[in-house]
Amino acid sequence: MSISLLAWIFGGLETFKYVLIIFGFFISILIKEVNAKNEYLFYYNNGISKLQLFVYGFMLNFVFSIVLILGINVLLKFV
Repeated sequence: MSISLLAWIFGGLETFKYVLIIFGFFISILIKEVNAKNEYLFYYNNGISKLQLFVYGFMLNFVFSIVLILGINVLLKFV
């Protein structure tokens, strides 16, 4: 989220939208891969592969981002 906010400050709302949906998720995955590789054991023991985890995570991030972007657009129309 912090990277997305920097994009909003320096690039505007349109840049924020794309950074939030795509780059924010992939940067969080990269940080997780570097800092906490062994934490995937919990998901693996419950029958969830890394690919499934990444796909579901991206889908939830996408839905959350769309709702957030729609909320921001509605607030900006009233301001």
